[in-house]
Amino acid sequence: MARVMGRPIKRGADLLLNDEEKPAYIRLHDIGRERRPRPLQEFLNDVGGLMLSADAPAVASFVAGKVLQRLLKTGKVRPLEGGPLAGAPEGLDDAIGHLAKSGRKYEAIAGQFRSLADSLLWRRGRSGPFASLNFGNTHSHAVVVGPGGMEERADLRVGVIYMDRYTRFPDHVQTQPRAFILLSPGEICLGNSQWFSAATGTVFANDAGQSFAIRCTARPLLAVWCQVEPER
Repeated sequence: MARVMGRPIKRGADLLLNDEEKPAYIRLHDIGRERRPRPLQEFLNDVGGLMLSADAPAVASFVAGKVLQRLLKTGKVRPLEGGPLAGAPEGLDDAIGHLAKSGRKYEAIAGQFRSLADSLLWRRGRSGPFASLNFGNTHSHAVVVGPGGMEERADLRVGVIYMDRYTRFPDHVQTQPRAFILLSPGEICLGNSQWFSAATGTVFANDAGQSFAIRCTARPLLAVWCQVEPER
């Protein structure tokens, strides 16, 4: 269990883990029995490739590599459903459009994510220290693979973060080492470091027990994160 100043961190302190109900964990012998929808498999392949690139920090690639190794087997996959972005947060289409214009390697990811977005269970974020005004209405996140995701499984999470323009995510402490990739420009604060600006495609990691905050300015923010889940 992660700790801060010798004290264990409660899962509720990690604002990306606001599960509303206990997830339906699948049995180990069910892992690997299904095939993923093509957009989901290609999305995981392309985002994973960027997180393992030579330009990515070693710690982030280490976390992402462990996740990708486990993704060689599938969990319980829900079928793709819904209309074009019907259930996704307002403004997400704008963020995906900006991503598609950020270069050839991002154009494919934008198309893949557009195919997945309405099949995800989007949750409003809980507010916290230093959050922007009306944060609960300007931020949403979803699990792509993991508890409550379109691919249900207990051993890992691949999640996405969306924020409207000029939104600041509250400071919070993470329970597990986590790797991120920005799919839009943003500003990041890790632990006691200063805020720094990051471009689309920036890969970084944040360790368990370390605080994290992120914000965006004139463009909405879109980011993907992943982690290995603790054994239960």
